[in-house]
Amino acid sequence: MKPNKLKVLMVAGLIAIGVMADAHYKSTLATEKFEWVMASPLTPALAYVPLYQKMIDDIRERSDGRLSITLLTAGQHPYKGGEIMTAVRDGIIQMGNTEDVYVSSMEPAIAFMGLPFLFDNLEHAKQTYEALKEPYFEKILRDRYNSEMLLGFLISGAAIHADAPLNSLDALKGRKIRVFGKESGQMIELLGGTPVTVAFAELYTALQRGTIDGAVTGMLGAQASKIYEVVKHNTWWNWSYAFEYIMVNEEAMASLPEDLQQIVREATAAAEVDVQALQDRLPAEVVVESLEKYSITVTGLNQETITQFRETTKPITEGWLETTGDEGKSAYTVYKAIAESRKK
Repeated sequence: MKPNKLKVLMVAGLIAIGVMADAHYKSTLATEKFEWVMASPLTPALAYVPLYQKMIDDIRERSDGRLSITLLTAGQHPYKGGEIMTAVRDGIIQMGNTEDVYVSSMEPAIAFMGLPFLFDNLEHAKQTYEALKEPYFEKILRDRYNSEMLLGFLISGAAIHADAPLNSLDALKGRKIRVFGKESGQMIELLGGTPVTVAFAELYTALQRGTIDGAVTGMLGAQASKIYEVVKHNTWWNWSYAFEYIMVNEEAMASLPEDLQQIVREATAAAEVDVQALQDRLPAEVVVESLEKYSITVTGLNQETITQFRETTKPITEGWLETTGDEGKSAYTVYKAIAESRKK
C-alpha cells in the first residue's frame, strides 16, 4: 500500500474514533443524572417560597429527572445569609438564595437597594434595579463569587409593625425595634429608636411579651409570623426595596449538558416573573387582609416626614459610599440620573 494512501486511512480512522467517542460522550451526558442542593435563609411560611419549590419541580419534570434540586430552607442547613454565598462560590452547594440585607456586612456593595429612603416608590426602585442588574449586581456575583445570577427581584411593602403608630421622630424615641440587618439597625438608631436583633422565629413571642415594641419587616414577613395577633399598628414606610436573588456556581452550571442549562435558565426566568408579580401585589393585599382579620390601624408617612427621615438617615448612604468606593459610586450615579429624569 502506498504511504500517502496509508496516511489517509489512518487519519480517517482517527476521525471515526473521535466521532464515536464524541457520540458516546454526548450519549453519556444525555443520560447522566445530576443532584444539586439549593440553600435559602427563608422560612417555608413566606408566601413566595412555594414558587421556588415549583421552579425546582419544573426543572426536574422538564429534565425527565436528570436534574434534581433539593431546597433546604431555614433550619435545614447550617448557613447564614452571607455564608450561603461563599458556599456557592466554593462549590459546597450548587445553588443559593439570599437577600442583600443578609449579606450587607460581608458584601456591602450588593446592599444598594437596601439603603434607606432612596426611592420614591416601587417603580423608581425597579427602574434603578433594571439599570444596575447586569453591569453591577450580576458582575459582583460573577467576579467575586464565581456565580451566575439566575433570578433577581425586589421586595416591596417594607413596614414597621408596633404597639403604636410610628410615623414621626417623636414617636420613635426610646422604642425598641427589631431590625434584620446593618442598614435597618443604623436607620432605627438615627431615627431615635433602639435597634434590637431578634430571630424571625422569635418575633411573635418577643412582641407578645413586650421585649420589643415593634419590628421592621416586610408585609409577607408579617403575614408569615402572624404578628398582627399581638400588635395592632402598621406604619407603611416603604423605606427600602430589598434585593433577593438566586445564584448558581459557574462550574456546576458548566458541568450540565447544554439542554439542561437551558432548562435551568428558562425555569428560573419564569419563576422570576412570578415572584416579582407576587411581590408587586401581595403586600397591599396582606394589609387589607390584616385590616379585616385583626382590625389593625394603618398609618403612612406624609411627604414632609419622608423628607425628614431621608435627611436624618443620609449618613447611612454616605457611609456606604465611602465603604464601597468607586464601585458604589457607579451605582449611585445611575440612581441619581434616574431620579433626576423622573422629575422632568
